[in-house]
Amino acid sequence: MVRRELGEGRWDKVLMRRLVNLSVADNYDEAKEEWLATGSVWWRGNGEIPDWVSNSQLGQGSCLCGHVITYHFEILNTVNGIRECVGSDHINSYLIMRQIAQEKGQSIETITEEQIKEWINVRVGSMKAEAWWAENGESFEMMFNKIKEIDVRYNTRAGNRNNYYYDREINEYVYPRKLRKKSEGEYGTRHYRMASIVWRWNHPDNPKNQQTTRGYPNERLMRDMALYFVQSDSLIKKMKEEKERREIKKAEVAEQKRIQAERQRTRNLRSSLNVHFRQMQNILKVPFNKLNNVEQQRERAIRDAERRVRAEKMAAEKEIADNEMLAGTSKSFEDMCGFYGIPVFDETFASNDWEREFLVSIKYQLTDQKELTARQLNTCKQIFEESPATEKQIKYLKALGYDGEVPSKRWASKKISELKGDE
Repeated sequence: MVRRELGEGRWDKVLMRRLVNLSVADNYDEAKEEWLATGSVWWRGNGEIPDWVSNSQLGQGSCLCGHVITYHFEILNTVNGIRECVGSDHINSYLIMRQIAQEKGQSIETITEEQIKEWINVRVGSMKAEAWWAENGESFEMMFNKIKEIDVRYNTRAGNRNNYYYDREINEYVYPRKLRKKSEGEYGTRHYRMASIVWRWNHPDNPKNQQTTRGYPNERLMRDMALYFVQSDSLIKKMKEEKERREIKKAEVAEQKRIQAERQRTRNLRSSLNVHFRQMQNILKVPFNKLNNVEQQRERAIRDAERRVRAEKMAAEKEIADNEMLAGTSKSFEDMCGFYGIPVFDETFASNDWEREFLVSIKYQLTDQKELTARQLNTCKQIFEESPATEKQIKYLKALGYDGEVPSKRWASKKISELKGDE
């Protein structure tokens, strides 16, 4: 058992003398029995100064001993009602032990070091949390609410690949991802992979999350969240695009199921017609060769209908793939554009269907790092530099606040990047 008595140090002696001066007893051994810690704590800078701090002998920022302090602990003389304040160094004394003994109904001799530390940590921790939220709470909530969804989506690592499952909505196998619980790489570098912010802050499966253990985020979590907030616009855009692609895929799967159901109905109808045909053949005694011709014509019509359905499906799949290629980008594509001195283009550069098909084929070629012919390159430059801006580009520029002349597609692309702050 650690008895936290005041010692022979300079500040200890001053405190003992002043406690005696403020007590009914005229010696410290008896005077200390009059005092206890009330449990009230005030952190300098945290809101309005309480009366027991402002009315203390030495005022804000000073322990009764005269030492400069940050945390002010209230002490009460239970005999004459005088209230004073001391710092965290001097609250670790007989004052706090008496308060714990009263709170828990146990004798002072049984008070442990762990109980004293817990008493202090609970009160200081609560005060720090209140002060932090008063100063930073609004900005934290704003940033956290913006990044929490992309955090649990992208601050992840690969899970056990044997636990994959089949997503029937999109007819694809899905491999699991798990929240990254430890950061990887050096902060601020290209290869830095931060631990999940949601996991560290308030994830219900994390018993050590900071909301539960601290009440406010630590410096490292705030630093990571600020970095992620800066990157959030591009990640939110990426997430929306992925959601849109999923919805498109769901629609495709639903259409495939509809087509399969239609084919099944066609097969059922064919079977029913065959039965009806045989019945009619027996009834009418129609020569077999004539009925056979009718059957062949009917089967050709069914095959033609199935071919049309397949062709429409292939055309739809190609259009989806072309849209994704024009809308997306990659490092190899951007590098090849830079090599040829052409802009990093997308669907907004196409003025008509022919230009769109041409740009799709060029983008596939550049993404695969294949060389362009002189003729292809010349056509590209005509589209980018000589052709007028597309209607989509002009509308986008107006949405960004620009209402001047737009001389060409290439000029429009640079102006859009400038207004968006990409350059």
